[in-house]
Amino acid sequence: MGSNHEVALQCVHAGKVSRRNGYCEIPTSLFIDKIDPTMPRLPQVAFYLLNGSVFQVLKSPDQSFSFSLLSSHSSVWVEDVAFENVRKYADDLIRRQVQNTSLSDDDRLRALKNSALLVVEDLFESPTQANIQRSMKVVGSFVYVLMKEPKSYLHLTRLSDHDPYTLRHSVGTSVNSIILARKLGITDEKELIAVGMAGLLHDIGKVNVRREIINKTGPLDELEWEEMRNHAQAGYEIIKDDPNLSERTKRAVWEHHEDRNGTGYPQGLHQEQTDLFSRIVCICDVFNALTTDRTYSKARTPFDAFQLMRDKIAHKIDDALFQELVKIYGGALD
Repeated sequence: MGSNHEVALQCVHAGKVSRRNGYCEIPTSLFIDKIDPTMPRLPQVAFYLLNGSVFQVLKSPDQSFSFSLLSSHSSVWVEDVAFENVRKYADDLIRRQVQNTSLSDDDRLRALKNSALLVVEDLFESPTQANIQRSMKVVGSFVYVLMKEPKSYLHLTRLSDHDPYTLRHSVGTSVNSIILARKLGITDEKELIAVGMAGLLHDIGKVNVRREIINKTGPLDELEWEEMRNHAQAGYEIIKDDPNLSERTKRAVWEHHEDRNGTGYPQGLHQEQTDLFSRIVCICDVFNALTTDRTYSKARTPFDAFQLMRDKIAHKIDDALFQELVKIYGGALD
């Protein structure tokens, strides 16, 4: 699970904190990892201790406070209105981790993945503009890693494992979409974030699908399948008015189930009628689904997944993108 500091960092970053009477509980391990002169100063907010049912001031916003004294308490409380300042502090720490070349790639990306999963969990519970903006920061961190260290795609591909399925699948599809777009020569960071957000949000419409349908172990009946097919349109409706998302992101959420030959949904478009980002998310969605455990099927190896994609569902995917995705994973099909 990681150190107490990592757990606290991820929980605060994702907003997973206890709340009571207008206050939020913050583990002090967020502020104390080890003796490190590069650690940022404490956020300028008031800290409180809970004594019975009374909140008592421990530190005023402008008061300095030693880390050793802070460590004598397992947690402190801050007012709800000040929580975003604490979250920004956590965001800054995560960015420092991602950019800290003294850490191994695996350690850096593990911390980023864990934070991403918590943020996406919030996103699927409540797809608000605020949660979408926080998700964009996570996608931006993935893009940062890939742009600064191009060879890190080998480590990023490890982020495609899934459990629980929908959340991890969304993170994995986002990561693979960024990698594939970069392999195609897209270098503009805004464009890479846009395609990464499309991968992250492609299944957001499933918040409107009954849980028993999503978790069903057997085949869906006709009515259940119709409800499931509505998720692409529903996802577009959820995000269409968000000014922070690009039109290509929104279009990819809408088009990611369109097929190459026009038999997909919701619009029945042919490949040449869809956007490149839509086709990128489509193929990464399929690949990521095949290489993970689901309620009704076991995960395939990348090689087995590519064989199935080539032999059974080639009509769903862009052949040129398929060839590039195979190259990313270092394979060659007979």
